[in-house]
Amino acid sequence: MISIPQKIVIKNETVKVKGRVKAITIKKEEFDRFLKHIKLRVLDREYDALMPPLDDLQKNTIDLNGLAILVQQFNQFMTSNSGGASQATPAQIILTTQGGTVPLSYNRNISPNSQGVTVFIQVFQSNNNYTFQYFYIGFDTTNSSYTTSQLELYVSSTSTIFDPVYPTFYTDTVRIAYSNMSFTKTSDSFLFIVWLIEFQNIPQYLVPFVPILQNNAGILAEYPLLYFSEPYNLVFFNNGNCNFSCNGNCPWTYLTNFITYVQNNSVVLEFPITISLGNGVSNVEILLCTSMQYNNLPTISGSISTTISPPVSGATVYVAIATITIIFQGS
Repeated sequence: MISIPQKIVIKNETVKVKGRVKAITIKKEEFDRFLKHIKLRVLDREYDALMPPLDDLQKNTIDLNGLAILVQQFNQFMTSNSGGASQATPAQIILTTQGGTVPLSYNRNISPNSQGVTVFIQVFQSNNNYTFQYFYIGFDTTNSSYTTSQLELYVSSTSTIFDPVYPTFYTDTVRIAYSNMSFTKTSDSFLFIVWLIEFQNIPQYLVPFVPILQNNAGILAEYPLLYFSEPYNLVFFNNGNCNFSCNGNCPWTYLTNFITYVQNNSVVLEFPITISLGNGVSNVEILLCTSMQYNNLPTISGSISTTISPPVSGATVYVAIATITIIFQGS
């Protein structure tokens, strides 16, 4: 009999990341009646957003390399309280034109004779799954004129520690989507761009690992300090002699180490867990418990349990490498 390490998948979940975009030019005199007050929802709360019509959005391309940076940097901070603290712009849209590039940088308010991009968020919950939608509204209400060949959307994520003495953390501002779109803005017209980025059907227990993009509503994740009693991102192991629950006393470990990589039109996030099985143990019950506090959003907690059995015949397994895998699938 020999000791053999094994890699076992505890859970494999897919989060779809979708993007849609459109550009509209209007005559200047249409400005006052073009924008509409649209009701957006953050769970059971509604708020007004001044936006162009949201119909006829066209498919774009998700930049997987940019998405991978967001996932990696966000989880680095949320699992180990380490990373950058330099402030990053919430959003930027870069227009490639015949004369170079036109940057539309973050500007909370749409007004005449200005350029910018503002960000609205919408959050839904259904059957213990969450969907986060981000509406990026780009605008150019100046006298400029140009013809475009490509649009690029740059975004960033932010989070903080649940204590005002600690700094706010920001990811890099990275390209998350682009579109080969051609249109002409004339000096007597205004330009509006609607860009929707959506993280769909996220299981409740995985929400803490999904980057929260900067937004006008001020919703962001808050890293809990160790003196908080509520469990967060913990893995419990049932030894048969303990209370096997998120508030129980079974042996446990923090979910801290992870790897990210791009594969098959997806960004893969893996959390490996080393499990000591002991002689004669053929299976282990595992309980994953997660909890994250948010600014302007209720705490989101979840859990999932499973039993793993090392797939070995004729050998004693003393160590198993179990992984929790989240696939961010771009479309």
